[in-house]
Amino acid sequence: MASDAQQRPTATTAQTPRKLVLAGNPNVGKSALFNALTGLNADVSNYPGTTIDIARGKLGDDLLSDTPGVYGVSSFNDEERIAKRMILEAEAVINVVSALSLDRDLFLTLQLIDMQKPLIVVLNQWDEAEQRGVRIDTVELSKILGVPVMTAVAVEKKGLSEIKESVDKAAIGNQSQVLQVLIGDLVKKNVPAQTALLSMEGDAECAQSFEIAVESKRAEIYKMRRQRVNEITEKVVVQEARRKRISARIGRLLLHPVYGSIVSLTVCYLIFYQLLGVIVAGSVVDITEKQCMRVYYEPTVRRACASVFPCKITVSGQAFEFPGGMNAAPALVAKLERAARGVNPAQIKFDFWNWRNLASVVGNLLCGEYGVLTLTVTYLLGLLMPLVIAFYFGLSLMEDSGYLPRLAVLVDRLLNKIGLTGRAIIPLILGLGCVTMATVTTRLLSTNREKIIATALLGIAIPCSAQLGIVSGTLAKAGGLLPWILYCSLVGLILAVTGLVLNKLMPGKSGALMIDLPPMRFPRPDNVLKKTWSKSFNFMLESIPMFCLAGLVVSVGQMTGMLDWFVRSLQPMTVGLLQLPNDERIATTFILGIVRRDFAAFGLTDVALSQTQAVVAMIVITLFVPCIATVGVMIKERGFAIAMSIWAGSWLFAFLVGGALARVLPSLFQAVSF
Repeated sequence: MASDAQQRPTATTAQTPRKLVLAGNPNVGKSALFNALTGLNADVSNYPGTTIDIARGKLGDDLLSDTPGVYGVSSFNDEERIAKRMILEAEAVINVVSALSLDRDLFLTLQLIDMQKPLIVVLNQWDEAEQRGVRIDTVELSKILGVPVMTAVAVEKKGLSEIKESVDKAAIGNQSQVLQVLIGDLVKKNVPAQTALLSMEGDAECAQSFEIAVESKRAEIYKMRRQRVNEITEKVVVQEARRKRISARIGRLLLHPVYGSIVSLTVCYLIFYQLLGVIVAGSVVDITEKQCMRVYYEPTVRRACASVFPCKITVSGQAFEFPGGMNAAPALVAKLERAARGVNPAQIKFDFWNWRNLASVVGNLLCGEYGVLTLTVTYLLGLLMPLVIAFYFGLSLMEDSGYLPRLAVLVDRLLNKIGLTGRAIIPLILGLGCVTMATVTTRLLSTNREKIIATALLGIAIPCSAQLGIVSGTLAKAGGLLPWILYCSLVGLILAVTGLVLNKLMPGKSGALMIDLPPMRFPRPDNVLKKTWSKSFNFMLESIPMFCLAGLVVSVGQMTGMLDWFVRSLQPMTVGLLQLPNDERIATTFILGIVRRDFAAFGLTDVALSQTQAVVAMIVITLFVPCIATVGVMIKERGFAIAMSIWAGSWLFAFLVGGALARVLPSLFQAVSF
């Protein structure tokens, strides 16, 4: 054991707070503990040079950071690289370990000790361990490891005072004598022990930083460390003989290829059809969008806007000023038509670009048909927000119950067929909330090949939450289950074919799935609500600028005549190729979709569509181009060439598939009706 002077982190002055980090495996309650320790002083920001969020806060006079959840300190993916850098820079580590899975989590603990990092060990989820009959001798564990060991229940804020008091007692711990000998020659050459160890474990970044040329002994070191973990758990852990808990039985049932598949289909049906499609898109949105926003909010805003920004129009060359603004102009048009003895409405022109009538321009941008204060706010608050909240509520339930990782295991073999592992189900499901954010989460995939395939599938065949809500509502209006069955089957088929083609064309193969299976538990209402609110708020915050931009772009296009030109250009495709109604709102949706993908579905909500037209329109909208924000993230993550290929390819693919379906589906609907 190292001496006491070696074990304690150096005291620092108030002017130089220590850098402390929380480190641990995924699903050990690390973030919950961080929030409990830092309270309202936490700050979330990107780690320098990345878009991965890192939470930072104050723990007394010290700075505490929450590292990404990792199984070991290495460089296999972005999360591990960031966690490694933060751990190497830290002056002390709070190692969070799940009391339910000591045999798994101690691997990281021993690695931190072998790296000679001062640390304390916190056994979290202590209450669940006791309920499951797991008994851990913390005194013996502390003696074996040579570091302070304490227990906690982070979600109930139990054990926090002991953790705060023990930070000053952080110790280096009892290192493996075999590893000390193994890295001895490198240490004699003034290579830091932690760098020497990681280099021996095959970490190329550490080896290059000190120009170390050593043979990797990762397999040997990992095997030895695993044996130490097994020996320790045998000494300190006692599992009481109890009947198998119902949660364990449910967990195994969810992994069964038949029963698990039935459950997954049921969950998807309940969340994405019943909750999103029927309850929210059908009932809730009728209240929030059609009543609250259309009946009360928009008229009030337009009246207020019109009193400040009056509109001028001309009829047969004669100018009229109308204080009701552009959106009240239809009422004026009827009066002026009678006064002008049947003047054709096409002769009525809005005098936007007369600079003496600048108020009309500003008024239209703010309160026009696509105004920032009218349609944009109505769509964001009345339509989009209920759908986003519902989606993230469903996702939070799956996360907090422990179902989401089991779903990843269940679909692993299936996703292997299209070049992905089961872990890819996480960004694919997140894509049902926001494709932009889901594209960022593709970083958790282990190979660049998998990241490119997942990004392409997100950009082409995954509808986001608001889009999915519009799809649900539109197909529900079409009537019957057949439109829904066809839509889901076609999207699934397109996703599968796209993945299969990419899997064949791209070199390499998928990696193996390594994912933690937390115990199944009843979701905690406070956790679910916090996650739902946090994710929904961040999504809405990210969406506001793009939706405002969409409204401004379309309003300017309307005033300059570009919108009419684009509508006329697209109508041969929407009417002739896709065989949709000859309604300018349909072509307008494609303009909106370029700026914001889920905005594209909005214009179709009020258009009367047959069953065939509803399915064709929703398939085209789903396959249509990713929005500007997603393209920007794709360029950053995958490069300009790949992002532009996905963007351009989705245009062509959407219209080709839509045109083919428009000619095939009518006969199918005639043959099958239910």
